[in-house]
Amino acid sequence: MFIDLGNATTGEWFTFRMSEIDENTGDIIWSDPIDGLEVQIRSWKPFFDNKVKDRVRETIWKVHPKTHVYEPHTQFKEMTVDEIRNERDEAIDYAIVGLKGGKDKNTKEEYPCTKEVKLGLMKFDFFDRFFSDCQKKIDSTKIILKEELEKN
Repeated sequence: MFIDLGNATTGEWFTFRMSEIDENTGDIIWSDPIDGLEVQIRSWKPFFDNKVKDRVRETIWKVHPKTHVYEPHTQFKEMTVDEIRNERDEAIDYAIVGLKGGKDKNTKEEYPCTKEVKLGLMKFDFFDRFFSDCQKKIDSTKIILKEELEKN
C-alpha cells in the first residue's frame, strides 16, 4: 500500500449529518447523512504544532518549598482572551477547507468557503459536534496509517 503523506494537508470530504443530544442519556444521536451537503476537513494538529513553536516562553523564579532555593520554571506566556479567540478562529479557518451544497435560506445561493461562513457554522452545536466527530475520524485514520507504515 502506497500513501502520499503530502496529500494529508488537503483534507477529506465528509457528508454532513445532523445530530442532537438525547436528554435522558446525554448521548449524541446522529441522523443519516444528508446527500449533497459535504464539508472538507483536515486535521488541525499541524496548525497547533506550528503555533506552539511560535509561542513566547517566560521564566519565573519560584522558591522550592523544601529547599527554600529559587528555581527557574519555564512556561508559555499566558494568552489574553482575545488572543485565545483569534487562535481558535484561525484554527477553524485552517481546518475547514471546503463546503459543498450549503445554501443560504434567503438567497438560495451556495455559501462560499470563507472564514466568516466557517465561524458562523461553528456557532451551531450540531455543526460543532459534526466537526469534532470528523476530527476524531481523521486522527484515528492517521494512527492506522502510521502503524501500517511502521510495519512496512
